[in-house]
Amino acid sequence: MTDVYRLVYNVCMEEKTNVKQNILDSALVLFSAKGYEGVAVSELTKAAGITKPTLYYYFGSKEGLFDSVCRVNYDRLNKIVADSAVYQSNPENYYEDIYKTLNNVVFAYFSFASENETFYRLTMANLYMPFSSSVYKVVKKYHFKQYEIVGKMFQNMASTHSNLQGKNNRLTWSFIGAINTYIGLTFNGVSERESKEDTVKECIRQFMHGIYV
Repeated sequence: MTDVYRLVYNVCMEEKTNVKQNILDSALVLFSAKGYEGVAVSELTKAAGITKPTLYYYFGSKEGLFDSVCRVNYDRLNKIVADSAVYQSNPENYYEDIYKTLNNVVFAYFSFASENETFYRLTMANLYMPFSSSVYKVVKKYHFKQYEIVGKMFQNMASTHSNLQGKNNRLTWSFIGAINTYIGLTFNGVSERESKEDTVKECIRQFMHGIYV
């Protein structure tokens, strides 16, 4: 490939990438604001400034576009969760053992949610769609990867703390549930804590010790 053809090729690829990303960004805003069923293809094309054939060229269908929106953003979330959910046993030091890992995970969730509020609101809304819906069929392919990651974290903790053995699923679901509750409180402006750090600490304390602490 000559230098001229290589330059033309690179420019074309960059333009395609920009168009595709623009469609994904526009679709995320609409899906989050109105829900998958509430958004028409005509709205998607108008928001992105494209034609219907262009949308179909890149994503095949409205569902294909929604699938891509979920895949791209969940991949980012799940990577952040995986990077933070690394447990290193240190039972002699409370704040360097389970507490430290939980703090890393909660802080990662809060950081991601605050920087990607539009997508995170979409995840929480779509999680409770009927199992038979096309939305849930798409979401379930990506959403529950984080549960596998957090579940593995609790399994590793149980190898040091025998009292956690046999509680993996309950711990995983209740932990992520607690995180999402606090994120929801923050999103809606009803959190009693002013800083993210204080909210993270309160979330961990409630999860580890209950409401009487």
